[in-house]
Amino acid sequence: MSTVAGKIEAAFKRLEERPRYVHRQDQIQLALLLSDLIDGKSTGAIEAPTGLGKSLAALIPAIAHGIENKTRVVISTYTNVLAEQYWTRDLPLALSLFESEDIVGFKKQFLIGRQRYACLASLREGNRDTADQFIALADQGTESEFSHIFRKGAMRMWPSIAAPPVCPGRLCPHYEACYYYSARRRAERATLVITNHSVVIQDALLSKSSSDGKGMLGEFDFLLLDEAHDIFQAAQNGLEFELSESKLNMLGGVVAKLEETLMPTAGMCGDGRIWMQGCEEIRQKLERLKVDLTAYSLESDRPGIVAAAPTEVWEHPAVKARHSEGGAISSRRIADEASTQLERFLNGANKFIEKWTEEGGGKEAIESAHNYLMYLRTYATGCKSIFDPQGVAVSYVGLTGTTSQLRQDPIDIAEPLDDLIWQRTPWACLSATLAIDGNFDHFKRATGASPAYEEILPSPFDFSIQAALYTPQVGKIPDPSVARKEGSENDYYRALARELSEIIRALNGRTLALFHSRKEMEGVHSYMKLPEELTILMQTRSGAGAVGQKFLKDVNSSLFALRSFWTGFDAPGETLSCVALVRVPFEVPIDPAAVARMAWLQSQGQDPFAVHTLPAAKMMMRQGAGRLIRRAEDRGIIALLDPRLKTKRYGEDILANLPPDMRQFEDIYDAVAWIGLGDALPVA
Repeated sequence: MSTVAGKIEAAFKRLEERPRYVHRQDQIQLALLLSDLIDGKSTGAIEAPTGLGKSLAALIPAIAHGIENKTRVVISTYTNVLAEQYWTRDLPLALSLFESEDIVGFKKQFLIGRQRYACLASLREGNRDTADQFIALADQGTESEFSHIFRKGAMRMWPSIAAPPVCPGRLCPHYEACYYYSARRRAERATLVITNHSVVIQDALLSKSSSDGKGMLGEFDFLLLDEAHDIFQAAQNGLEFELSESKLNMLGGVVAKLEETLMPTAGMCGDGRIWMQGCEEIRQKLERLKVDLTAYSLESDRPGIVAAAPTEVWEHPAVKARHSEGGAISSRRIADEASTQLERFLNGANKFIEKWTEEGGGKEAIESAHNYLMYLRTYATGCKSIFDPQGVAVSYVGLTGTTSQLRQDPIDIAEPLDDLIWQRTPWACLSATLAIDGNFDHFKRATGASPAYEEILPSPFDFSIQAALYTPQVGKIPDPSVARKEGSENDYYRALARELSEIIRALNGRTLALFHSRKEMEGVHSYMKLPEELTILMQTRSGAGAVGQKFLKDVNSSLFALRSFWTGFDAPGETLSCVALVRVPFEVPIDPAAVARMAWLQSQGQDPFAVHTLPAAKMMMRQGAGRLIRRAEDRGIIALLDPRLKTKRYGEDILANLPPDMRQFEDIYDAVAWIGLGDALPVA
């Protein structure tokens, strides 16, 4: 037995001695599988079901290889919440399972996105008491720590002290103590890094674009992607580009910081007035572009596609039908104007810098301007690319509130991910729902991953006794697609409200209802009729975490929620006794990116519904259903309220991807009685 294997075995033996630990052979198997992949510098895709304990199964081999071989491992998950759970809860437990002398000096680091850290400069410029209190109590300097320390006032205060998208970096007077850059420096040296998918994508992009090939994480030996089914969305977010009012506001802020940084040098060289005028001019031009975007919103009859690549996507009939014929000229003018004005300003700034350098101007100030200039240059290049998309991408006019935005979205991210992730370093992908129809074909096709090893581990739960399936009789709820086409959505909402009211009464609350759209959720909520004591909480447009905490604390409450609660939300115990999946979350090709994706798949001779829409819906249904049983003692009901699961051919395929052996009921009270939730019968 290798020393690494011995350390892993010893760690699990110590874990078995802990109170309330449940032995799971598959958890140990997963740890050994991951150890083999790390040792063999190989790649793998592994489905590790909920309840298996995959966090510890990932951390224990990573720590063992770090101790024994100095192997640098990066563990990434999709959300900051899950990354923080790894860091604050799972990692301390995992480290405690090793000999104390082994972990002395073991270097570990937590790293998330820049704007999730507090900026010391902004803190010092604001309320002194707030700054002193936060600095005294914060460990990582993150938004979540700020929220914990200041609670109710945190959301109001955070935007003013969050780290900006670009800053002077090492030339900032607070650089050495900076929370973000300190975390980055420690991450480059750490044996184990806990982060999220967004940072992994940013790190790969930065390492490709930087002259020294360095990113934020340094060179590492193995990448472990937990919640790997979300790497597709993380890559799309990282590769998209947007020209909008909010982005123009951000550019104005960057120009203001650049002006402030170089003003002493400009004044010393006799150019203070003209430098200030140049900065004011570009800010005014950015303001005019915001006005142009607003005017364009009022003129445009609907969002439309302005460019797409490759040619077969642009010329596809569905994409042609969404061409923004009249708006393309106006939107191109706005993008060109943004690029032209930024480049003109940058050229002028660079000439000033050359002059000031020759005259012995402030070297430190000029160096500190580099990051601001690079940010503006990159944005100018992005504006140009809107009408010259590369790879498989679509550019379109969208709406945010009442103002237009020009966007470019990647459509096929398999090739970019291959370059950024899969070919870069050995890796393993983990998720409770990585497989569809018993295989990894959809994941591999969507992401371009080609794992050398594949494994689907069994669930530790017995769904035949822990869970029941409730599907209302056909006719109780209208077909949602028919309701939308016929304009009878209010009747559909009323029927859903009646059904959910009955479910919530039967379970005395304790229900998580997952919706596909805000319009549907709010429509159903407006028709709900329940006693006061059966509170319904509803996810707002912000503060999802807060409403989730309320649901966890109030056992008899129910929660109406959207996308962020389909995956990653953990509510073990009686608080969540029913998950109601209101509708199969099919992607409807309405927005330009979805239309272009369907066109691309068809141009490749593929059936978009079969290869994308249905598999994606199956995965989301698995994710949603996975919110129910989180521990061996949990019991509950999965309520499927979409009648198409019984009337359409794909219904059986979707049901086949849910946990096996659940008994199915058409009466909610029969389901409640059978599963043993008798204490959840209707309130008087």
